[in-house]
Amino acid sequence: MALRAQKYGHLNREIPVEGVVSGMQACNGILYGLKQNFSVDDVSDLVFSLKQLKTTGKGIILKCRDTFPYMIPVLYEVDGIISPNTTVTTKGHSAEFCREEGKTLVVADEAAWRELENYEGESVLVDPRGKKLIVDPDRQTAERANIAYDQAESGIEVICDLVKQGRHISLLSTVPEHIKQIGKFSYFCREEQLLMSKGKSPWDLLRSDKLQCEQILHAVWSEYVRCVQPGILIVCRSHDARSDEYPGSPIPHEPNPQLGNHGPSLFESFPHLLEAEVAAIAELKAENPDKKIAYLLPFVRRKQEIVIAREALNAALAKLSLSKNAVELAVMYETPLCPYLIQELNAAGVRTIWIGTKDLLMSFLMVDRDNPSPHLQNYLTLLDDRGEPNFAFIEYLRENIIRFIQNDFDVIMYSLAGEVPIFAKYLPKQVGFLLSKGSVKEALKQAEIQEILSA
Repeated sequence: MALRAQKYGHLNREIPVEGVVSGMQACNGILYGLKQNFSVDDVSDLVFSLKQLKTTGKGIILKCRDTFPYMIPVLYEVDGIISPNTTVTTKGHSAEFCREEGKTLVVADEAAWRELENYEGESVLVDPRGKKLIVDPDRQTAERANIAYDQAESGIEVICDLVKQGRHISLLSTVPEHIKQIGKFSYFCREEQLLMSKGKSPWDLLRSDKLQCEQILHAVWSEYVRCVQPGILIVCRSHDARSDEYPGSPIPHEPNPQLGNHGPSLFESFPHLLEAEVAAIAELKAENPDKKIAYLLPFVRRKQEIVIAREALNAALAKLSLSKNAVELAVMYETPLCPYLIQELNAAGVRTIWIGTKDLLMSFLMVDRDNPSPHLQNYLTLLDDRGEPNFAFIEYLRENIIRFIQNDFDVIMYSLAGEVPIFAKYLPKQVGFLLSKGSVKEALKQAEIQEILSA
């Protein structure tokens, strides 16, 4: 390797990829290819090898077709993951792990995947703006590519300030960890991703009867709840898998799954789902009276969805002699409907509005999030190519957030770390944020360092 570099200089080989989900930090390191038959028995040895490799000061980028829950100790040791473009990759375990932990995920087509086999052991840099990998980059090339991460780093600084201000910070995670810092925190759990992390399919719930569905949910949720310290709100989001997100959907083919049968609309097609969810939630509360639990409805499109969820939750709580306030009912504002349901939300005892910014922006602009057109996907970014925010959407958000706040609702925004500075600048100061666990951990680490330096 050294001899080749001395003789020929750096390769600077650019390999286009289909997509890059940027992590918290610039992603570069040694390309490490995982063998096809990697099993749970190989985990400890590989973790040891990767730790040894990291002592040289180099990062690691893992090339693997699939990841599974048993591989988490390995994934913690790498800086990024490269996988081929499949539904399992883009919607599955590796995507969720990277999103939560702030690591970079690269989705490669088969041509790029095959070419990368020639460069295992080489230094590789991920260029998220250019949607490419650069093999053995020189210094100037590396500096240009790393500019794309500046926004995420400034986002971490703002998150750090929001924690100090006492804003509500919710951590999106399937693997909750103990929070040491003082602040207003919660953990946010997506039902379908939690099931995937345990090796189950979200569609298992729809194919099961009520009892089986309740047992599955109770098992995965109870393990999650045990890991969260008392005093930290645990938000359990209802089933919201789109029909194209995971293999084997029992929902008939839909031409536009983003606007199809998901969220509370599933309760009509699969009535046992609501009954099982609220029964499992109520049982969790009865078993963990010291834990704060909320049941969250995503993608609300009709007032009746709120009404029937409230009635079902009340019945499940009463069956276990719990008060109707023992578990909080919350909703996600992802369609234009919610600001016009203030009366119904109050009647249902809803106190917190969680804003799904990506789905709401899709509804606001009438652009399908799954449309492959790069031109249309550019519509769905908060910043344009010149770095100017989408002020029309921000003003729309601000007007409705003020309306919620004036009616005594708490408001939490789902946001990428790089978007936080924009939302924090233009939206009311009472707004909290739902963020990846990785970005919050990085912010808390910075806050801890600052406290040590100031002391």
